[in-house]
Amino acid sequence: MENYSLSISSVLNTAWEYTKRYGLLIAVIYLLVGMLSGGLGHISTPTFSYDYETSRSIGEAVARGDWQTVGSLAPIFSSGNHIIWFGGMLGNIVRIIVSVGLYNLALGLMAGRFSEVTFDAFRLPFATYIKVFVVGFITHIIILVSVLCCIIPVFFVAPRVLFAPVYQMEHPESGVFESISASWDISSGNTFSLLGLGIIMIGIGILGFCCCCIGVFIAEAFTLFTLVAAYRALTLNDK
Repeated sequence: MENYSLSISSVLNTAWEYTKRYGLLIAVIYLLVGMLSGGLGHISTPTFSYDYETSRSIGEAVARGDWQTVGSLAPIFSSGNHIIWFGGMLGNIVRIIVSVGLYNLALGLMAGRFSEVTFDAFRLPFATYIKVFVVGFITHIIILVSVLCCIIPVFFVAPRVLFAPVYQMEHPESGVFESISASWDISSGNTFSLLGLGIIMIGIGILGFCCCCIGVFIAEAFTLFTLVAAYRALTLNDK
């Protein structure tokens, strides 16, 4: 795979142009998803206080050896946790679906497949969603391991696996580890440039947070376009 040098200023300029054109609508999508996934995650909010009391009762019953009480309370405690986990799981599924669709949307806008923000970008095979999710999960594990090994290695590892989900999105026929390997190859020779770009994106995220409310979601849209623009620059899809 041929490698190309990354121009941070060019990537940021490209990302900004697309953010100006499409960022507001994408920010609204991020806002709605945040509200929906947050609501799903709190489906069982009242259960938390109930579970706390139940778990304390179970602890007291164990301490006094009252196993009959433990047996009667355990199913209630378990069912409450299932509700909590179910709500959180649904929220995560929504975020995953939207993330994959937005990857496809950003790639499509920059490649000319889409001319506007459209939900056609979400019409993808189920296998694509699964693969992108698995790639994202594995890359997070890789980054976590690099952090545990020492803080310094993460600055060299994280930029190298950054594009794995995007590559998987654009090449759905590829295997999961093939996509991670491709990201490693794509970023070769540009580790420090990508590290600098990552720091800038973090700064933009903080700035968006300081701007309050919609600023956070505009920053997310800009980060999305920045990631995809950098990917395209390094694969020479955009000359």
